[in-house]
Amino acid sequence: MRRSLRWICVYLPDMIVMQIDNLRTYGRVLNFNSPKFYGEKLRWIKVYGNLERFKDLVDKFTVREYIKNKIGEEYLPKLIAVYDDVSEIDYKFLPKKFVLKLNDGSDKNIICKNKAWLNIDKTNKRLRKLYNEDYYKYTKEPQYKNIKKKIICEEYLEGESGPLVEYKLHCFSGKVKLIELHVERYINKREDYYSPDWRKLKIKGKVRNSKLDIPKPVFLDKLLELAEKLAEGFEYIRVDFNVVDNKLYFSELTFTPANGNDRFRPIEKDLELANLIDLKKYNNPIKN
Repeated sequence: MRRSLRWICVYLPDMIVMQIDNLRTYGRVLNFNSPKFYGEKLRWIKVYGNLERFKDLVDKFTVREYIKNKIGEEYLPKLIAVYDDVSEIDYKFLPKKFVLKLNDGSDKNIICKNKAWLNIDKTNKRLRKLYNEDYYKYTKEPQYKNIKKKIICEEYLEGESGPLVEYKLHCFSGKVKLIELHVERYINKREDYYSPDWRKLKIKGKVRNSKLDIPKPVFLDKLLELAEKLAEGFEYIRVDFNVVDNKLYFSELTFTPANGNDRFRPIEKDLELANLIDLKKYNNPIKN
């Protein structure tokens, strides 16, 4: 049913899709004149926030130059190759482990942990499907519109301590206010929420909380510093890093996390986060 709805959304006007999403997320029709909840404000931003100007920052290839200039190339995963088409990939030149990803959206990745086990025909078929998808048409997020498609091959990140851990830092007016921690993404995904001073918060999103009580990371101060440097000049942005053996790797910048469809619980926390977003600071204010 979810796949069918996603397919139908391609053919529906943006405003109708956003109303459907808001009904599914909050159980109410969205009034663009007075958005109240976190996801509602993100939908307002999609319409009136002039997000098209951030196309190069959500493009997973072009953003690398921005990161290099802003915080340094050492925080980028190693780039192995870039392709304009699936037919250009020559697997014999790739290392034993690698990651293939599309540059134009989220969760468009293929993880290869051992090239000897890789089914190349199946992989190429999956890549072509991802390549031919217009991410903007599904999500109506204007920042992904008209991105020139590329396939990126990056190093596979894994250390002695195991798979990477994802830190997603929600920044409001350039300051980190909430840290979203994802663990066991490819096994049994769980997520928890922490304050910038590393207090575990009683907040839930779509994914279940873990039962872990992770100690304060040794790199926390550096993580906050880098996130806030990348968040400079933006009213609201989520800055994502992957961490392997305490080493930080930039992941992505997100202006409308989960497309506004991840309601925070309890609802008071959702409202609290929404109140941190000042819509007056966006370039195209709503006209009554």
